[in-house]
Amino acid sequence: MNWKVYISGFAVSTIFGLSFLFTKNSIEHINVYTFLAFRFGVATSVMLLLWLFGIVKLKKKPFWKLWKVALFQPIAYFVFETNGLRFTTSSEAGMLIALIPIVITILSPALLKERIRWYQMLFAFLSFFGVFLIVKGGGLEQGALLGKLLVLGAVFSAAFYNIFSRKLSSEFTPVEITFFMMLTGFVFFFFLSIVTGNFTIAFHPAVVIGALYLGILSSTVAFFLVNFMLSKVSPTVSSLFSNLTTVISVIAGSFIRHERIAAVQVFGMILILVSLILNSYLKSKEVEQSR
Repeated sequence: MNWKVYISGFAVSTIFGLSFLFTKNSIEHINVYTFLAFRFGVATSVMLLLWLFGIVKLKKKPFWKLWKVALFQPIAYFVFETNGLRFTTSSEAGMLIALIPIVITILSPALLKERIRWYQMLFAFLSFFGVFLIVKGGGLEQGALLGKLLVLGAVFSAAFYNIFSRKLSSEFTPVEITFFMMLTGFVFFFFLSIVTGNFTIAFHPAVVIGALYLGILSSTVAFFLVNFMLSKVSPTVSSLFSNLTTVISVIAGSFIRHERIAAVQVFGMILILVSLILNSYLKSKEVEQSR
């Protein structure tokens, strides 16, 4: 793979891995949908400023074609994930979210007509097992069936987002896809928070810092990098980086929240890293042989 894809993958994993800490701190002081409106409002503002100063280019295109991308990410994904976490534990949610690479691997042949190699399927399952060991090492509690089903909705939303973004990457640039996603997310969650009667203005430091971090880094920068990756490699390959997010989350929890890391969790992290490295190595060898 291109070295830019590697850097993008690790950057996205780090940003998303730390985002949980900011989200958790923020929603303790404000309604979830209102906070999501703030988050995507910040992201949209950043994109507009970059456009006004000529840093990013937005050409006149039929952006309506991106409705499938925006429908699944950010709308459906965050609705399912946020509500799912209300009914199930974060450990169970983390394990279920790790199913994304497997779902993508299963759906890609049918929707993208992409051939899935045996090692891609193998490392997708090994990577998921690594995540399972991490969340298992942290302890699992019994969660409600409704919560699990909602989180599974988030899993399929993320999978379809990856696939549709890949399909449209030949027509739209990563910047254009990211901008449309951020604007749609802001409009949707802003009106949703008003309709539900939960919209409030909050200037609590945790809310402001969380909105800035998630709006600028997690939304704008990270999704731009994800869309860039999807324009270069298949969703099956790019999604393997997503499980690094779990690794970053555990490390951040240990250093920032002083949470204990069990030996089985360390083994899970090693398994994820090995799966990612071996998959990338075999993929690069295959590309070299085809030239």
